[in-house]
Amino acid sequence: MPRRSGLWTVVAAFALIALAGCREDEQNRALHIEKGTYAGKPDTELSKEQLRELDARAKEQRFQ
Repeated sequence: MPRRSGLWTVVAAFALIALAGCREDEQNRALHIEKGTYAGKPDTELSKEQLRELDARAKEQRFQ
């Protein structure tokens, strides 16, 4: 009988490991990826203030 309970323990451990690999964030993701084509979410537009800040940082770095 002890061998049988050990077998069920191993089976249960493998089942838990398999279920742990089914994370929700990995569901419904593309399995076929076309070369050279971005399939992610589109980028959000930057506000005018963010663009000004980036421009100022770039100008600051240009002279260092």
